[in-house]
Amino acid sequence: MMRYPTTSLSRSAEQWLLGGMALALAAAACIWLAFAPAPTAPAFFVAFALLIASLVAALITMRLVGTTHRQIEAVLQSRSKAEERAIEALRNSEAQWKEIFEHNPVMYFMVDASGTVVSVNTFGAAQLGYSVDELLGQSVLKVFPNAERQSAQDNVAVCLNNIGRTHSWEICKVRKDGSTLWVRENAKAVRLLDGQPIVLIACEDITERKQAENALRQSEMYLAEAQRLSRTGSFGWCASSDEIIWSEETFRIFGFDKAPSMKRATVIQRIHPDDRARVLRTTKRALSDGKDFEHGYRLLMPDGSIKHVHVRAHAVKDRSSGIDFVGAVSDVTARKRAEAELHEAQRNLAHVTRVTALGELAASIAHEVSQPLAAVVTNAAACQRWLDRTPPDLTEARATLQAIIKDGNRAGDVIKRVRALANKGSEQKAPLDINEVVNEVVSLVQHELLRHCVSLRLELAPALPLVPGDRIQLQQVVINLVINGIEAMAPVADRPLELIIRTGLDDAGQIVVTVEDCGIGLATAEHAERLFDAFYTTKSGGMGMGLSICRSIVAAHGGRLSASQNAGPGATFRFTLPLHGEDSSP
Repeated sequence: MMRYPTTSLSRSAEQWLLGGMALALAAAACIWLAFAPAPTAPAFFVAFALLIASLVAALITMRLVGTTHRQIEAVLQSRSKAEERAIEALRNSEAQWKEIFEHNPVMYFMVDASGTVVSVNTFGAAQLGYSVDELLGQSVLKVFPNAERQSAQDNVAVCLNNIGRTHSWEICKVRKDGSTLWVRENAKAVRLLDGQPIVLIACEDITERKQAENALRQSEMYLAEAQRLSRTGSFGWCASSDEIIWSEETFRIFGFDKAPSMKRATVIQRIHPDDRARVLRTTKRALSDGKDFEHGYRLLMPDGSIKHVHVRAHAVKDRSSGIDFVGAVSDVTARKRAEAELHEAQRNLAHVTRVTALGELAASIAHEVSQPLAAVVTNAAACQRWLDRTPPDLTEARATLQAIIKDGNRAGDVIKRVRALANKGSEQKAPLDINEVVNEVVSLVQHELLRHCVSLRLELAPALPLVPGDRIQLQQVVINLVINGIEAMAPVADRPLELIIRTGLDDAGQIVVTVEDCGIGLATAEHAERLFDAFYTTKSGGMGMGLSICRSIVAAHGGRLSASQNAGPGATFRFTLPLHGEDSSP
């Protein structure tokens, strides 16, 4: 600190100077008076007055000089104290900023043009696992992994080429222990007083953010891969803007290029024309009700191929009290093809079992055909006799011919039903009277019932509503249940054999058909369920496919086939058919 000299010594020197001057003048006056010729009285007085005036002037000057010195001394002391305060404030400020620089939770580096660390704060060095001395004078590349060193050099070069401008980037650093540290660096190059450039770098630790981003990115990658493997995409539908946000897999399913969002109108155009109206009805109802929805439809792709998709969406209320939907869309094309192939295989197997059943009913069918044919022959002979009379009895002949036509049609109907059961035709669902189906089956199994001495009792509810179904397939189900009932009663010898077929409506308003026998029955409830498993049979020569196919046929009609043990002997097989059929949506 600069020190000013005190003025006391100056004041003493001045006083001694002025005093010396006064003494010198007095001595000069005394010498002049003593040795000079005697002056005249006026001259003496003039000299004495000059001497007194000189002394007074000296005293006044000494006074003024002292006052001035005191003022100067006060000014100098004030300035000295001000400078001391300024120097102390500067020292405190420097210490404060040094403390802030050293311990600010931000890493600071100062790097010269060659990349050498000129300065680094304690916090930054510690964050990297070093002491300050270990980094000073070292290349800044020391704290970067090999893969990042070129980027670090390029970043410093950019700053040096644009002095005064701030630049930002994200980069990975390496700690002393080898662990990584992600930072966001804000850097600016400036010139020092000597004109040399230096780069100031402030580093913000973003390791946690980077780890979260990497975890999120990895999670998204896993999710995208899982969606790709499962062929299931996700979507979000903002109803207010009619925009749909898709995942990557959803874009792949619909065959669109990836974009931030899609308009619903664009998506609707990709739906198969035959399904658009149904899809619009479903989504419109979901919007108005604010409820979840689920449906399936087909996509008509640009190359003309068809895709089947299944959509399930959950309604979510947004902050503006609107409705958004979050959901998943699955590409079920492969499943639909597999189902179609399975259905075809089941249809082929059902055809085989029908033909097999016809073989078992050969005697009954032959009997059903032979009866009307024998009646035709008998009536033809009678007609011939009526015509041979003289005159011919035309009235009786006409009546006989009507009987021949009736019996011929009866035989034709039996053959037609047999051919229908034997043919391998496509599924044809139409409104059916279930009682007619039962009666047609009875005509085919009548002889089989008689051959096994089984009495048949029909309890068919009148005026049942029509049910949508395939006549041939439902006939196959009833035939199979009747034949199983007859075979279940074959070992019984101690009671009359009776088979009961009932039709009606259950509590849910569905058509119900039951076939009840008084045979050996079912051992357990588990046994009753296993009867419908493929290749499970209790017959020595059975294939175990009849009941399995019957259950598949009933399920395809939206119903259910089950079996239960009677309270008495025997078992009851029961199947239901909904009046409106199953949903035919793809």
